[in-house]
Amino acid sequence: MIHLKTQKFFISLTAIFCSFSINAKSIALSFDDGLNPALNAQAEHINSKILQQLKDQNIQTIVFPSLIKIGDAQGKQLIRSWGINGHTIGNHSAFHQNLNNPNVTAGSYIQSIQMADTAFSDLPHYQRIYRFPFLKEGNTAEKRNAVKSWLHENSYQLGAVSIDASDWFYNRKYLDYLKHGDTAKLERLKQAYITHLLDRANYYDQLAMLTLKRSPQHVLLLHVNAINAAFLTDAVRSFQQHGWDFISAKQALQDPLYQQTSQNLPAGESIIWSIAKTQGNTSLRYPAEDAPYETDNLERFNLD
Repeated sequence: MIHLKTQKFFISLTAIFCSFSINAKSIALSFDDGLNPALNAQAEHINSKILQQLKDQNIQTIVFPSLIKIGDAQGKQLIRSWGINGHTIGNHSAFHQNLNNPNVTAGSYIQSIQMADTAFSDLPHYQRIYRFPFLKEGNTAEKRNAVKSWLHENSYQLGAVSIDASDWFYNRKYLDYLKHGDTAKLERLKQAYITHLLDRANYYDQLAMLTLKRSPQHVLLLHVNAINAAFLTDAVRSFQQHGWDFISAKQALQDPLYQQTSQNLPAGESIIWSIAKTQGNTSLRYPAEDAPYETDNLERFNLD
């Protein structure tokens, strides 16, 4: 009888662990743009602080630098430090153009990718993984298809994201409150920012369950900026407390999800959003993420 009870206990325990495994959500971090030390006196500090937090949390990620964002050799040296620390370095183009802009041609856009490839190819852990600036992939079928074909012909993997967010907007608020020395608002902003990230992660995971019928290996879009230098560790811990497991960007991008491409016009946004749009989901807002959407969250934390 005791043996039977023990056996039932282990069966129940196994079921619990299997259930947890099925429901576990995985996420990788990715960082866009980079910083220009000639324009931002805090660039080196911000860059090193983000890298230190990633090291402390044992998280391997990917950075997508754009030449126009990092400036000269000093900015490139900051990006080199990501590779030295074992993170993958991708390509975010030279000029950070919006491919949905009618004035941007496929030819000039491809030249921008080539310029960045030449500039970054000597960096450690550089790989031909391309992320579209603004997540915009073309306002016409001709432009969309021309760029995608060129990327494929030149052995590029797409560095898509599943979870889009507006850390750039919260970074503006952070810099403003920091400038005015408003520590009370900075503390509330930290909570608002983390709430925003969790909200977007949960939204896109639910959209994935509806669209893909599974929770993929997610990739979250962030930027190399001051707010992440300040609050990244807090954000990571909060995600972990809410049942998210952190995986490397390299592992996440092996998910078949990231081999799919946008079939919509205009093309782009989160790859999950894009697939949902193609499937005819009529509840999607456009653009998927933008500053005006964050008003309610700021008010919730008594911020302006």
